[in-house]
Amino acid sequence: MLWLMYHLEEQREVLRLTTSNGGIRFSPDVNEDEVKALAALMTFKNAMVDVPFGGAKGGVKIDHKQYSVKELERITRRFTMELAKKGFIGPGLDVPAPDMGTGEREMSW
Repeated sequence: MLWLMYHLEEQREVLRLTTSNGGIRFSPDVNEDEVKALAALMTFKNAMVDVPFGGAKGGVKIDHKQYSVKELERITRRFTMELAKKGFIGPGLDVPAPDMGTGEREMSW
């Protein structure tokens, strides 16, 4: 099965900052506008508490409850690999965090 068929979205809001942080969301309802808005909000939240990061948000348009643990691991790893290929995630670039439909398990993969 091609994991690229899932709608993958990542938005990074960079103002004067290079490193970003934000959650990765698995939801059948995630869309580009939501991802962009949440990334912008994370940028402002970080600025308000003087955290030196820009905001980011990632989304995979799936219902995580419909997949086995093994399938979720493959989806998570593929999503992460695609983000890394595009330069969105990596050391000094992005600090991913759990969000709706993800948790510590997905972050450890």
